[in-house]
Amino acid sequence: MKDGILRYGVIGCGRGAAVAACGFNNPNCRLIAACDHNKKVIDHCKEYFESLGKTDVIYLNDYDEMLKMDIDAVIVATEAVYHVPIVEKAMNAGKHVLSEIPSITNVDEAYKLKKIVADHPDCIYMAAENCCYWAFIQTWKTMRENGDFGDIVFAEAEYLHSIDPAKFAPDNYPKGHWRTYNPAIKYCTHELGPLLYIMDDRCVSVSCMNADIEYNPYFPQKNATSMAVFKTEKGAIIRLLVSFGAYTSYDHNYRLSGTKGTIETDRREIVDNAHSLASLSRIPGTFSQKIDIPVTSKYLDENGNSDAFGHGGADSNMFADFVKCVIEGKKPELDVDFGIKMSLPGIIAALSAEQNGAAMEIPDIK
Repeated sequence: MKDGILRYGVIGCGRGAAVAACGFNNPNCRLIAACDHNKKVIDHCKEYFESLGKTDVIYLNDYDEMLKMDIDAVIVATEAVYHVPIVEKAMNAGKHVLSEIPSITNVDEAYKLKKIVADHPDCIYMAAENCCYWAFIQTWKTMRENGDFGDIVFAEAEYLHSIDPAKFAPDNYPKGHWRTYNPAIKYCTHELGPLLYIMDDRCVSVSCMNADIEYNPYFPQKNATSMAVFKTEKGAIIRLLVSFGAYTSYDHNYRLSGTKGTIETDRREIVDNAHSLASLSRIPGTFSQKIDIPVTSKYLDENGNSDAFGHGGADSNMFADFVKCVIEGKKPELDVDFGIKMSLPGIIAALSAEQNGAAMEIPDIK
């Protein structure tokens, strides 16, 4: 790094543009370049960056050219199927990597990614699971570590993210795009990531089923609604629902139940605004009367304001943590092991669903 400033680039300027912009007000880093093979995406990214006052970015359509540049780190935010190949090239070029999720798309990639990172000990790898950086998730994690819930017995989470049927169209995604065929349960890290992050646990087996009902007629092979039940290494069970195939709009719902307490998000509000509701044995009277924990997704100052942005501040806090880890040479909490731990169960769950819910073991990638 030059003068203690992290110089970074972004590969994949759709989702990646929003993540890259999180560094614009961070004095410890500077965006140097942005890359995408799609000219329309690059043009939109350039317009977005310039609207934020960022006019000195170099725009490319070949990420190999970017990896030759004098930069320290890259954000990998391409389609999921390209994450591991690009991470490999980036680390071979000596770059630190913040990789979008899912970290992997099949079992072989789990072993490959683990080896790539191990072969480059001087490079930081961090999985970009932004939902772990919501304020209420961090609060729940602290409460669990303080013993407020005792031993976790079960947990559950739901990711609901469909579109209005009035907006159905055959060109919502390009032909062959991974989102047109990837089973919903493979995109489970927004729910499983935060739960495992809080619980400090690992999934060891799974049984999963897909709904047979078709919601979007243009993508009938997507298996857009899936429910999985996982067993964890510590003996808890996790129920996970991922649905892009029902009239459900957008939301994330979470719940933890232990031997000394239970906490859940208030489903009357979407996750951006929802408080937590808890029953805690250490607070008399809450066994049958839930109490309000007034924390949402956002970190607020003493005046109730937040300068963080992107998914309620999750993106900003995640990116700031990545920059800090690189500058300080610190191992991220969301390291390669965590990236695999939250991505691999969805892959095995999809295989279980193909076998009508047969229970399957989840490999422990060493």
